[in-house]
Amino acid sequence: MNKKPLVSIAMATCNGANYISHQIRSILQQSYLNLEIIITDDASSDATVTILEGFKTKYPQIKIFCNPVNLGITATFEHSIKNCRGEYIAISDQDDIWEPNKIEILLNAIGTEDAVYSDSELVDKNGQSLNKLISSLVNLKSFYSGAPFLMGLCLPGHTLLLQGDFARYILPIPRIIMYDRWISFCAAANNGIKYINLPLVKYRQHDTNSFGVGKAPNKTHRKTKKEKFHTKLLELRACEKAPIRDPETKKLLREMLERYSSKPSLARSMFFLKYRNTLLAIKKKNAFKKILYCVKMFFKANY
Repeated sequence: MNKKPLVSIAMATCNGANYISHQIRSILQQSYLNLEIIITDDASSDATVTILEGFKTKYPQIKIFCNPVNLGITATFEHSIKNCRGEYIAISDQDDIWEPNKIEILLNAIGTEDAVYSDSELVDKNGQSLNKLISSLVNLKSFYSGAPFLMGLCLPGHTLLLQGDFARYILPIPRIIMYDRWISFCAAANNGIKYINLPLVKYRQHDTNSFGVGKAPNKTHRKTKKEKFHTKLLELRACEKAPIRDPETKKLLREMLERYSSKPSLARSMFFLKYRNTLLAIKKKNAFKKILYCVKMFFKANY
């Protein structure tokens, strides 16, 4: 009998003591058993590492690494991914709750795509349902073009299961781009991302989220328009160097960069109008709002 493939869980933690136990227990209770859990802590100042060490003494499949200083979420996830040995790699937040069959369902569905992901149910800090799914906020589907992820959005990283070889192939992750957006872009522009229309994660919303639905990252400095413009340009240039194959994605990225200017541009507006169904595929907009968005691009350079 063939042994079931190893699935690695790549997790990043930082000051997650309030919820980390719930998440780890939900992983340990998965119906799919051949798992390892690779955790990198980003210099937590609370009891997170102590809690993790407690789990590690009982469960040898848990491995813990600690950043000496805070390096940020993208660098921390990259470190965990680098240390994963599995044929498949699942991304995990520190404060969610997984359905018991999450890994089993995603593993059975991934096929030849580079990644597979699912819907999520929003819950409050106590894990109680908010009666809302992520699919009610953004257009979740299977993607075979990276172009929609040039617009600043990404798929819910906490639901992703990746082919291990693919995950290692797209490293390192540019620090200018969030890890889940880079993964979404690269997977969609190579062998694609498959969508499973089931809520397999309880996505916890609370005051100390680093990221959450409708919530910007915790930052003391708010970027000016000029800074946002420059950051977006750096993101697009980083995407130029991504290891992708899809010719459409490369073409649209090249044309976006050609039209990236702070000045009003009819060419930019017409470009978005022409490719609106591809570029805006993940946005929850009807046909009229997509056209209105394209008209606004006459003035708005920061995609």
